[in-house]
Amino acid sequence: MRIARNTSGVVGLLLAAPIVLAGCAATRTAAQPPGNAASSRTEMAPGMSMAPGMAMPPGMAMPQKPAGVTGSASGVAPTKPSASAAMICGSDIREQVTKVLALSAAPATHDSWVDQLYTCTYRLPLGPLVLSVKDAPNAATAHAYFMALRQRLGSTESLIGLGESSYGTTTGIVVVLKDNHTLQVDATGLPREFGSQHQLRTDLAYEIASDVLGCWTGDS
Repeated sequence: MRIARNTSGVVGLLLAAPIVLAGCAATRTAAQPPGNAASSRTEMAPGMSMAPGMAMPPGMAMPQKPAGVTGSASGVAPTKPSASAAMICGSDIREQVTKVLALSAAPATHDSWVDQLYTCTYRLPLGPLVLSVKDAPNAATAHAYFMALRQRLGSTESLIGLGESSYGTTTGIVVVLKDNHTLQVDATGLPREFGSQHQLRTDLAYEIASDVLGCWTGDS
């Protein structure tokens, strides 16, 4: 497999380890309600509210937020990491990191939640691999953060095939925008080239970003 980049034409080889996303897909599927669960009841129209003391009529249910949507229309920032953000430190991604790097055991991790930024640091034998997700209250705020981060990182090149938009650096950072989330995979703490197969940290960052996106979208 190859990394597709649409600015400078630079192409790098991806790691040879297979991407296994069935566990991520299974987790997301199990968490979603059955597709026909709402077919037997009537939802209230958007903006409709009940008067004080009024009981809900039989068969009517309050409208539910679509799956995968975080934050609110009012732009209120989330008070804890979203389920999507939490995945970067979950068992599925931890297993992927272990397999891709052929580790004998899953690496230790350290996580934090500060200013709507959830960070998970994988303490690898060669150095730290840092994954983070910025949970924005809406898509517009997420896009603004995504673009501001690109300016702070300096020289970047756009990538193809990751999320709604993505870019990377030659030093080993990949950033992806998906809905209200901005994912950053930072492999700059690792050697530029490592392992018996001379793997590149830029390729590792791309592959781990792909794994996270697979979990978010439920791809297998």
